[in-house]
Amino acid sequence: MRAQAPPAVTFPRDYPSALVKYAVVDRADGLSRDLYVSGDALEALRRDAHLSEFPLGTLFAIDVYSARQVGRDRKSGTPIFARAEGHLVRAQSERTLHLMQKTQAGSGSRTWTFAGYDPVTTEPLKLELPGDCLLCHQAALVSDLTFSLSLLKRFASTGTVQYGYCHHPGRTACRF
Repeated sequence: MRAQAPPAVTFPRDYPSALVKYAVVDRADGLSRDLYVSGDALEALRRDAHLSEFPLGTLFAIDVYSARQVGRDRKSGTPIFARAEGHLVRAQSERTLHLMQKTQAGSGSRTWTFAGYDPVTTEPLKLELPGDCLLCHQAALVSDLTFSLSLLKRFASTGTVQYGYCHHPGRTACRF
């Protein structure tokens, strides 16, 4: 029996404090995501607002939470989620931490490595990598595979955590 190879991106133990939270994105399907980035990427973007390629080692993380459901629409049966000040009210962690790390210089889909973990147990998620992540992120080649570049740029210039709402359910990409 062969041992499973360790994930290419290691679990960032102190990610809430070691990385910079730059955005919160709520989705129509009741999932809310905290978006984080490594400080080196943020500094590179502050030095060059037209940055076309993130520095080697850049780490992006997405921590996923589900919203508190308060009912269903009578006609469509669509879930209705609790809101406070325009944001989804979180019910619980989905125990999903998605990671994307720049592991090779240059641009293109082969320069990033993906991973996923349960942030509570630190166990790797059962993902088909790179396929589960790369299939979506290839659509963002012009922004070095990131969908939230405009949110990150606004955070870099203001220092204020940005908020976005995505009308798409599931893993359908939203561009900000």
